[in-house]
Amino acid sequence: MAEQELQTYRRCIGQQLEELELLSSIYCAPGELEMLDAGVVADFNEFLEEDERKPAANLPSHLEYVVKLSLPAKRSVEVRVELPLLYPLLEQARVSVHTPLLGKSKEQRLKSDMEQFQSERRAEEPVPYIFQLLSWLQEHIEDLLKRPASEFVDQQEEPQDLPQLAVSHLERMWIYSHHIKSTAKRQELIRQAHQLQLTGFSRPGKPGIICVEGESENVQEFWVTIKALRWQKISVVRTEPRQRKRGFEDFSEQLFNAEEGVMNMGQFIRFLEAHGFGYMKAELFGLA
Repeated sequence: MAEQELQTYRRCIGQQLEELELLSSIYCAPGELEMLDAGVVADFNEFLEEDERKPAANLPSHLEYVVKLSLPAKRSVEVRVELPLLYPLLEQARVSVHTPLLGKSKEQRLKSDMEQFQSERRAEEPVPYIFQLLSWLQEHIEDLLKRPASEFVDQQEEPQDLPQLAVSHLERMWIYSHHIKSTAKRQELIRQAHQLQLTGFSRPGKPGIICVEGESENVQEFWVTIKALRWQKISVVRTEPRQRKRGFEDFSEQLFNAEEGVMNMGQFIRFLEAHGFGYMKAELFGLA
C-alpha cells in the first residue's frame, strides 16, 4: 500500500474512533448504542498503533453500530450506521432507519431527505457528521409523525412525470485496484455494469482503475458485488453523489498500454481530461 494511501486510511479510522467515543458518551443509556462487532474497535486501535514505516497488514473490518433514538410517548426508532473505511474523507456513511411507526410514503420521504442531508454535509467539508445526522433524524422523524400520511402521497407520485427524476439520483464512483488481470474479473466487471445499467469504464492492468456512474442504488450494488471478488487490494477513491448528468455513454474496457499490463499514463490522463475528469489524476495518482 502506498504511503499516501496508508495515511488516508489512518486519518479516516482515527476520526471514526473519535466520533464513536463522542457518540458513546451521548448515547450512554443501556441499549442506546450497540456495536454489531465490538472487536472492530480493538482492530482499529491495533492498526493505528502499527509502525507507520512498515507495510500495513490486512486492513481491519468496518464499523457498524445501531443507535436507538427516543421519541415522545415512549416510542423509539433504530438507526443502523455502517461506516466504510474511507469515511469521512472519501466515502459516505450508509445509514438506514428501521421503525414500524412510519408508513411507506413517510419512509420514502425520510430516505430522500436523509440522502440530501448527507450530500449537503459532504459538500461542505469531509468531516464526521453522524451525531449531526442523528440529531436531525430525531427532529425530522418527530415532525413526520405529526403530519398526515396523505400530505406525502401526492409528493411521491408527482415526480414520476418529471423527465429529470433519474438525473437527480445519479452517482459516480471511482475505484482503485492494485491490478486487474484476471479475464474472469474483467468480464464480470462489464457484465455487472451492463446488468445494472451503469456507464463508465474499467482499465485493466496495474494499477486497475474503474469508474461507474448511474442510479445511486445500482452504483452501490456494483461496489458490494465486485468487492466480494478476491482482490489483492481494492478501494473506493471517490464517490460523487447527486450528479446531474453522466460523463460516459456506455461502459467499456479501456486499454492504455504501452506494453501488456503497463499503463500508458499520458494516454490515460488525456482520456480523463477529454471527458472532463482531469481532476482525478490527483485523486488517483497524486499528480498536480
